[in-house]
Amino acid sequence: MPEVLAIALTVLLVVLTAAFAQRFGIGKEVSLAGTRALVQILILASLILLLFKLPLYWSFIVLLAMAAIAGHTTYSRSGKLERGLPLAIVSIAATSVLLLIPFFLLSIFPFEARYVIPTGSILIGNAMNVSSLAIDRYRGEIKNRRAEVEAYLALGAQPKLAASACLKQGILSALIPSIDNMKNLGLVWIPGVMTGMLLGGADPMEAASIQIAIFTSIFAAGMIASSLLLHYSTDSFFTKAAQLREEMD
Repeated sequence: MPEVLAIALTVLLVVLTAAFAQRFGIGKEVSLAGTRALVQILILASLILLLFKLPLYWSFIVLLAMAAIAGHTTYSRSGKLERGLPLAIVSIAATSVLLLIPFFLLSIFPFEARYVIPTGSILIGNAMNVSSLAIDRYRGEIKNRRAEVEAYLALGAQPKLAASACLKQGILSALIPSIDNMKNLGLVWIPGVMTGMLLGGADPMEAASIQIAIFTSIFAAGMIASSLLLHYSTDSFFTKAAQLREEMD
């Protein structure tokens, strides 16, 4: 019964939020996003029930599929750069898996699907968010500072050096929400993992310890994934003759 009421509340909130957002011209987008979120999360819940009964490697296949979708989302934010899709997928997937491993090596979580999938998806989702913000800002910085970048190139600088200030600004801007959240962790908000554990009756200290480990991993995943993506995608903004591409006008 509680799940039915929760779904009903979700539908009501989506309708009300979309109606309010209509005054900003994004009512349809909010409505579509909310509906997709509800349908997708219910499908995911059904899949997870199935995955609990399957061999563990299926969980990693699901995580790779999530990373591929996340990579495509980030790729779209990049303006569909040349080689942007594989770079986005690899940077998000590799970073997330790398930071997921210690939770099981240190026995923080049992090596089971019910822990692998949620923890991995948290890392993938946040790596995607930061990478999308970073590549979008990086692209914007290069456009806005085109004269500065071209001046560096004219003096013989390589593209990576010419765009280094833009890259730094892209990453810093993308990490601002994460840094603010980290500063105010436990003061302004109680994160989702800790909230879920507390609602499930877990010891507050255990919940807090696991939450801070996950949160710092989330921050690291976003920072590393976005750094890799921006570093290796820099050449896509330039021609083989080390000139800015025309679409960067």
